[in-house]
Amino acid sequence: MEEWQFAFGVDANYVKYAGVMMTSIVLNHSGQPVCFHLACSGIDEADKVKLDEFTRLYRNTRIMIYDVRELLKSVPEIVAGPERMNKTVFLRILLPNFLPKELTKVIYLDADMLCIGRLDKLWQVELNNKAVAVSFYPKPCEHALRLHLKGEEYFNAGMMLMNLPIWRQQKLTKQVLEVYKKHGKDFVLLEQDTLNCILEGQVIEISPCFNHMLEAFNPLQAKILPEDAIIHFVNEGKPWIRYCADEIEQLYWSYVRRSLWFTMEPSEPWDVKTAFLAGQNAQGRGEYKAAAYYLGIAAHQLMEFFLEKTNQVTGGQNIEKTK
Repeated sequence: MEEWQFAFGVDANYVKYAGVMMTSIVLNHSGQPVCFHLACSGIDEADKVKLDEFTRLYRNTRIMIYDVRELLKSVPEIVAGPERMNKTVFLRILLPNFLPKELTKVIYLDADMLCIGRLDKLWQVELNNKAVAVSFYPKPCEHALRLHLKGEEYFNAGMMLMNLPIWRQQKLTKQVLEVYKKHGKDFVLLEQDTLNCILEGQVIEISPCFNHMLEAFNPLQAKILPEDAIIHFVNEGKPWIRYCADEIEQLYWSYVRRSLWFTMEPSEPWDVKTAFLAGQNAQGRGEYKAAAYYLGIAAHQLMEFFLEKTNQVTGGQNIEKTK
């Protein structure tokens, strides 16, 4: 049976979320040989132990760990890049050059995802001479218009089935880095914008169920989930944060409890929008003390924001109240 290949690029804080995603893949594909490639920007000793145990628990799995420091040595322009550049997001671009040469394809995944069914149809996609298979945003897409792409198609780079020989042959890593170096300051979505510019016309469109994007704190989006899908939890609200939508919380934590990261605790909302939505969801559950707490956090953060803006406008001077 052919071994499926999956790749992640994570920092130390996201290894556990990648571990939950890996668990969801294995639990939905009993007996399927799988190799996980993890490019890690730091990794805690406890997570190393869990990853070792993972391969012992699931006999059909292998895990390959790559040191990000070694990967970045080959691209000094990233190391010395602008401050807004998150080094880890570029790992999906670097990985094709460092994965074993005998591999012909790999499914790259963000760690803020969950597999909720079979992925046979995804792995069996015929790439032919195309660089990647991806899911597009609904058309027309404002991102395509913003980048002045020839068409209306724009894809999310959180899931890519990558054609490794084509990627290497066309030296796409080098192309992406060169375009980002020239135009990165204008790209709102960093390497995703860059990939869309470079790969326009070189991609195969696949079902959006393999990159089903939703906000974990939006109860309406959580009501209907596709079968045999990869759920992608976009924006700040993640399923491991307290008081996400009920359906998402139950689904995500059902996999957490079956993983080796079962002792993981929910995180607290940290930004205004997520705190506000957490308060609303708590209110919907009738947990009014928690609702008041999170809505209070959101209000406090908004007050601090507007006070700072006011100080910027007035130069720190008090504004005299008008009668």
